[in-house]
Amino acid sequence: MALFDQKISLAELLSLIPDGEIERIAVETRVDYCTKRLGGKLMLNMLLYAHLSRERLGLRGLSDVLTSADFKLLFDYGHHQGIAHSSLSDRLSVIDVDFFRLSYQRIRERFCQSFCGETICGLQVQRVDSTLVSEAAGKLQTGMTCGNNYKRKKMVKYTLNYDGMSGSCCCVHTAEKYASESLALPQNVFKHFKREKNHSHVYIFDRGQSAAKAFDDLNSHQGLLFVGRLADNRKLSVVKDFDLTYRNFTHGQLKQDALVHLYDKAKVKTDGIYRVIRFRPQGKDQDILLITNIFHLRAETIAQMYRRRWDIEVFFRFLKQELNFSHFLSLNTNGIEVVMYTILIAAMLVMIYKKENQLGYKTAIRKMNTELQKIMIVMVVKITGGDIRKLDKYNLNLPNDA
Repeated sequence: MALFDQKISLAELLSLIPDGEIERIAVETRVDYCTKRLGGKLMLNMLLYAHLSRERLGLRGLSDVLTSADFKLLFDYGHHQGIAHSSLSDRLSVIDVDFFRLSYQRIRERFCQSFCGETICGLQVQRVDSTLVSEAAGKLQTGMTCGNNYKRKKMVKYTLNYDGMSGSCCCVHTAEKYASESLALPQNVFKHFKREKNHSHVYIFDRGQSAAKAFDDLNSHQGLLFVGRLADNRKLSVVKDFDLTYRNFTHGQLKQDALVHLYDKAKVKTDGIYRVIRFRPQGKDQDILLITNIFHLRAETIAQMYRRRWDIEVFFRFLKQELNFSHFLSLNTNGIEVVMYTILIAAMLVMIYKKENQLGYKTAIRKMNTELQKIMIVMVVKITGGDIRKLDKYNLNLPNDA
């Protein structure tokens, strides 16, 4: 009997992870070169399990995972003894990031065959935004700085594409220049756009990306579609105003739909022609001004796309509150990227489980852990056949009278 009425179980989700492909990636990237104990696949499994099962995670907690009975049983790592948290820290700082990046991409590709993000008019909506995580003790090796001259903290900036189901592209920024969203967001868009063979995506971002040159750069890529937001007092050069008389608009009052040129900081008009849509949402006293290079869809559809942008803010909050994204397991860029990719894989499992079973974030994680315990019980029964001594190889430190 199922634990609850569900459309997909944790076991079904885990079965979609291409284990053989992960092993091939380990060989291709040589992630296990010159290491005997902390191989790439072990580190991947350990981090995934820790993200899903530990509310608050640190290096000592990560070390505890390796000696826990449930981890040893689930991943058949009975021969591994405890490893000092300092050894884990050292390994995170040097292990090949490409192994985790490619594993994340392969796992996501497999899951996307069965589960896809939200589409509007045949376009997959890619929300693009950034979030900052600071290290209060100031121990980060590299990072942006914030605060006043007397109390400055280092921060890492994560820029992410989110398709409504999973993070589809991500970058870690530590250089000061990427404090500007007009640099960070387009970089993520270009990275994803060049990687995708099917350009049926529309990239949604907020007012952080406002540079006229960046809009021209985005527009110069054939097939790259976007919807952004401008300050409502942005100076524009109108090329053509469309008639609004017979246009339905259910999101509020449509006030402008026009083709325009932008002005850059030097007050020079941009080469590209863009479409701007100005409307006032119901119950609000301020206009929203959208900019896009989509000319064939209705203004209402463009507004509907932009309304989905807020989803990425909810996703960031989920990552920080539920999956240990708000603090650092590693203090160098290499380790930070490794942890980021494993968190995104864990988040993908939770998001699919949540959406398919129509649950909240916390409830999804709780029920996933309940199912995990059920899987372990079944494994114990199969392994032992009633003879508990068959678990000796897992070094579970069972009591003598067990």
